[in-house]
Amino acid sequence: MAVSAYVFVRCRGATEGKIAEIIRTKPHVKRVDTVFGDYDIIAYLEFAELPSSFSVAELHHIVTEEIRTVEGVSSTSTHIVTTQHHLKHEKQRGDG
Repeated sequence: MAVSAYVFVRCRGATEGKIAEIIRTKPHVKRVDTVFGDYDIIAYLEFAELPSSFSVAELHHIVTEEIRTVEGVSSTSTHIVTTQHHLKHEKQRGDG
């Protein structure tokens, strides 16, 4: 079973562009977007082929050691996906 999560990132100062470029190179990060609102960046992480030994500890490590330690990151909020809802046109293209 695949596990995916969204990590919302708050940045100090006007550093979100630089931080987004760093985050996109981290393990399991599939997409990084800068946004307006309470957070500055939303990163999408995906663990597509999980060994049976996978635990949330691996996700915790990536968030705490790979993302939170990036200079300029002030806080994160992690949201694990429970169910993916694909749009109808995505299924028709074969993406879902």
